[in-house]
Amino acid sequence: MDMSEYKDIFKAESEEHLQQLNESLLGLEQNPLEIEYINTMFRSAHTLKGMSATMGFSTIAELTHEMENLMDMVRKCQVAVSDSLIDILFECLDTLEALVESVDTGGEVNISHLQATLTQAMEGALCAVEATGNIASSLAGTVSINTQENLKPAHETEMHIQLSESENADIETAHHEGNRILELKVMLDPSCVLKSARSTLVLINLSKMGKIIKCMPSEADLEDEKFGFEFSVVFATKEDDARITEVITKISEIKAIDISALYACENDETESTIKEDTRESQKCSSGVKRSESVKSIQSVRVNIERLDNLMNLVGELIINKIRLNQLASDINAKSLDESLANLDRLTNEIQNEVMEARMVPIDQVFSRFPRMIRDLAKSEGKQVDLVIEGKEIELDRTVLDEIGDPLVHLLRNAVDHGIEPTGERIKLGKPVAGFVGLSASRQRNSVIIEVQDDGKGMDPGHLRDIAVKKGIMNREEVDKLSDTDALNLIFVAGFSGAKTITDVSGRGVGMDAVKTKIEALGGTVKVSSVPGQGSSIKLQLPLTVAIIQSLMVTIAGETYAIPLANVVRDVGIKARDIKTIEGKEVILLRGEVLPLLRLRDVLDCPGEAEKKENLIVVVVERMGSNIGFVVDQLLGQQEVIIKTLDNKLLKNTRGFAGATILGDGSVALILDIATLI
Repeated sequence: MDMSEYKDIFKAESEEHLQQLNESLLGLEQNPLEIEYINTMFRSAHTLKGMSATMGFSTIAELTHEMENLMDMVRKCQVAVSDSLIDILFECLDTLEALVESVDTGGEVNISHLQATLTQAMEGALCAVEATGNIASSLAGTVSINTQENLKPAHETEMHIQLSESENADIETAHHEGNRILELKVMLDPSCVLKSARSTLVLINLSKMGKIIKCMPSEADLEDEKFGFEFSVVFATKEDDARITEVITKISEIKAIDISALYACENDETESTIKEDTRESQKCSSGVKRSESVKSIQSVRVNIERLDNLMNLVGELIINKIRLNQLASDINAKSLDESLANLDRLTNEIQNEVMEARMVPIDQVFSRFPRMIRDLAKSEGKQVDLVIEGKEIELDRTVLDEIGDPLVHLLRNAVDHGIEPTGERIKLGKPVAGFVGLSASRQRNSVIIEVQDDGKGMDPGHLRDIAVKKGIMNREEVDKLSDTDALNLIFVAGFSGAKTITDVSGRGVGMDAVKTKIEALGGTVKVSSVPGQGSSIKLQLPLTVAIIQSLMVTIAGETYAIPLANVVRDVGIKARDIKTIEGKEVILLRGEVLPLLRLRDVLDCPGEAEKKENLIVVVVERMGSNIGFVVDQLLGQQEVIIKTLDNKLLKNTRGFAGATILGDGSVALILDIATLI
């Protein structure tokens, strides 16, 4: 059979399993006695081996098989979890990632040295009998319980899965700890190609929500695809049915699941007794009638280009909707207004659905960083605790694809420049392990991503000295900078405070690249720092780069759009209140000296400006500082579709993020605040 058509599926599935292996191995490094990490790794590795063998990628299958052997010895307490063993397994994962990436090119990766290292590790020192006993007792626990009088089968004449004595003991223990004991029947779609991969994903997700007591068929048979399209799991959990259903049905090619209570507790008033009904009319613990199968949520993989094309079509639809509304304003027809109101509602719903389809959790980017921070900290001899928050926040796929590299720069700088060496932290009275935080939060129509650390921080005075030393500015110029502006010097091309050039930093291009990338996405960057206490860099990003809210203004008879994300407020001022400082116009507004720019002059518009006593100023924010744009007229807020400018014709033109088509068919340019100033 020609397997080439399944290559993309294989790569996508393999990347998911490799990410799961990385996360579990990081967890095992922190908690060597937590055997569940090994179990999860074993499932992912075994599934990856089966997939690669099916596809004919023998090198991947051989390496995962060797990893399985080593992990099995760890699971049996024949080999102790040590730093060297963790390093070997991480090296295996790096090699597997390279092998998966090379499936398209057919490139070869030599794994003989890694196989030899794995063999040597397995032939190394075995755990002492005392250590084995300690590990086993730690995993098994020492609590003695008796729940026979509280626990009984829900229906003694019907048992869907036969349980052994030890498995019944596990159920008693789990129930005593407040868990519900469920039987899950999982049904795969008959068209499913990689059954072992789907079943493994189900087990991995269930293990995150509770404890798996038994599978039917066994886990080994599931991994070897020795089953049809159904399997059952006895599962102890504190989660409710709705949550379990939501998590499992999100896995692609899961046709349906059926959840039933295997055991009921007499003393639990919140749980109904399971009656002797058929599977079709069986009731769950909350008393709600459950059908034969839970309604499944089907999902398919869609090429991002198709979503882009769909978004473009929605954009055209919105433009035509605005045009129709404008034409209808000239016609006094009630029936037409009603039809346009319905069209407006439907168009908004379509737009929202398409935008939601493009949204993906930011965890897809965040999940790669724990491993990166671990390796970087180890190479520099530092201890670093990475704390991640807001992984569930969603961003447009286009934005998400672009923020990976900027975040890599920021996190590497936090570890390299920010966190002090261990000895220095001890002298300063700080915790031995440095703190690096990565968080995401939703704020209206934007997402805030913050990278912070508790390291040495940045001294504005020191940054001024570096700018003079590197010839970026002279002493007179840097002395005029505020502390906020001095901190923003780190974003200037060629600026670096590193004393030596390393693989991580020192060339003065990283922060400049961060600023350029984020502003190209329509976002902003803010930096704050306290010397000796740490630094924080906040990225404000739009949810999507396809459709934005803008403030429409006119300048010299032309219409322009200012992204609302940059707008602080708009105010009216008197021309006589404008002052001049060193040849620059400013105005005192709410106790703040606000620099003014006349957009007519900045954009080099033809004709002379009309002298007015009353002026309109749009206050915009850039990198923590406010600037006032003097415009001729405000037209109000409007949702606009961004059309990319032709880079060949306008490659040297700065100040414009794109263009949009207005309701009357005219074109309005969208101002790029970052490059305009």
